[in-house]
Amino acid sequence: MHNSVELFVRQRAKSHGLSLSELCRRAGISRQTLYQLGQVPVRLPTLETVIALADVLEVHPMHLLKLIFDEVPLRAQVRASDAVDRSGFLRDVTYPDGSPVAPGERILKTWEIQNLGMLPWEGRYLACQDDEVLIRDAQGGTWNPAPLLHAEERRVPVPRTEPGEIVRLSVCLTAPVVPGTVLSYWKMVFADGSLCFPDARGLWAKLRVITPCKAAQAKAGRQGARRSQKL
Repeated sequence: MHNSVELFVRQRAKSHGLSLSELCRRAGISRQTLYQLGQVPVRLPTLETVIALADVLEVHPMHLLKLIFDEVPLRAQVRASDAVDRSGFLRDVTYPDGSPVAPGERILKTWEIQNLGMLPWEGRYLACQDDEVLIRDAQGGTWNPAPLLHAEERRVPVPRTEPGEIVRLSVCLTAPVVPGTVLSYWKMVFADGSLCFPDARGLWAKLRVITPCKAAQAKAGRQGARRSQKL
């Protein structure tokens, strides 16, 4: 090791009265693994190695990861970020797929997602991708699901979310006046508009716009269900 990772590890081990050999023994890793941290050509350690070292050195694993990634060339950083920056969909808090809405109705769609990676989310947005959506039909053709739900804002800020934290994201949508199934598609982006998770499925609101008569019946049914819950 000849970098900031080495300097930090040596100083931290010394402050705990540990030799590098003892550090490796307690972390359950070889001296070779320790010396390879942050070296070029890049050989990124496993998360298990980082966590074990962090535990012995009594630091947060994210601190070690930052030091390691600071030593990695840009292209390798981009590839490595896929392993430590991940999101997961948990549930539709409001309006699950197929929920009926009235023509022209304004709704607040809310999703619940979790930061499954090891990087905090900050300076990110949930951006509408409706212009990019194409649906493939049974015959192999594609079509844009117009008329789409109208989004009041094309992107909304994602609050700072630490690894493991759960966050709710909401967007205001207005249904078209024509009955039918409509869709609005969203993905997380960085401040410059680039996708945070290009290969992820993203989030969507899929609603069923129904006739005014059916909408009134559905609304009455929801109100009756709420009254029953109170009794």
